[in-house]
Amino acid sequence: MQKLDSGKCPKIIRWELHNQCNLSCPHCRHHALDKRKSDNYPEFYKTKHEFDEEQILKVIKEVAPYKPSFTLNVANEPTIGRHFEYTVRKIKEYGMNGTFNTNGLKLTPQIAELLADIAWDSVTVSVDATTPESLMKARGIPFLDIVHKAVFNLIEARGNRKFPRIGVTFVDCDYNHNEIEPFLEFWKKHVDFIRTTGYIQDLVPDIEKIGGDHTRQEMPAERLPCKQIFSDMVLRANGDVTRCVITSESPNLDDTVLGNVFEEGGVLNVWKNVEFERIRGFHNSGSCNSLDYCNSCDYWIETLDMKEEVTEDFLIREPSAYTKFYNVRSKLDNWQRNKVYDRQGLIVDCLLD
Repeated sequence: MQKLDSGKCPKIIRWELHNQCNLSCPHCRHHALDKRKSDNYPEFYKTKHEFDEEQILKVIKEVAPYKPSFTLNVANEPTIGRHFEYTVRKIKEYGMNGTFNTNGLKLTPQIAELLADIAWDSVTVSVDATTPESLMKARGIPFLDIVHKAVFNLIEARGNRKFPRIGVTFVDCDYNHNEIEPFLEFWKKHVDFIRTTGYIQDLVPDIEKIGGDHTRQEMPAERLPCKQIFSDMVLRANGDVTRCVITSESPNLDDTVLGNVFEEGGVLNVWKNVEFERIRGFHNSGSCNSLDYCNSCDYWIETLDMKEEVTEDFLIREPSAYTKFYNVRSKLDNWQRNKVYDRQGLIVDCLLD
């Protein structure tokens, strides 16, 4: 069967600099109001955790020789962190790529100017709607004009420069599915790319429950190892590393935490520790059914080859049934096929034996 190799360092580090968010989006698997009020709301989110500048620099310097790409959020809003500006500067100072997704509420002209000045690689703003009513259902706020303003702050700050690459995102749900086409039509005039994603239910990514007309028939008969645990490290705000971005939804469950960068001497030690390698061994041997969470998850379909389609307006790239990138063809001068900062790069080619 097909096997993957993790290498000495993650290709992508999903880094949660702090664990707070300034919204309670109804569709959020972490901070929705019904979850915040629940007895099951993880203790991890009830207590503020964050990396300080010394810890941030230590992580960056440790992995810099391997040039991973950083994604600066997991279950948080990156721009409200005390050390956000310090981190983006240091990542670029050490010659690495970075991206983050933001709700846009704190994406001020000053932050936009900083990102343009340091040639930050990619920013996506969660818009999710074409009407205030739909935004209320998606984000719990009706302020579509404020979210739009964040995008245009970035566009204005960048001016004639190439970076950052600017995108908007849309989570496809029942209440906004009919808005996808007008959403694409509007934003193709302004941004470099639009990313649509299916709505993943709590802890159980199911290809038939993410919107659209996907069915299990799309999946290979033989299960493949999931590239997430061979390419991505999910680094939580307390130093814990969870198995993947899906299991990060349960940060208090011991069996989803594979190590801690503070306790085990850094990112590289955790990446190759016994527990991480044990989980990868199950994937490479076709034994995922023996693993909790993995055995009921369809996210491994991302390991398949990228699908690509060219239309009059877009270069459409689909890593899996869960995600689709609409790259505006007239704005491809700041996109490189061999980079992974917006999760479109040819990362699997680097991993296959």
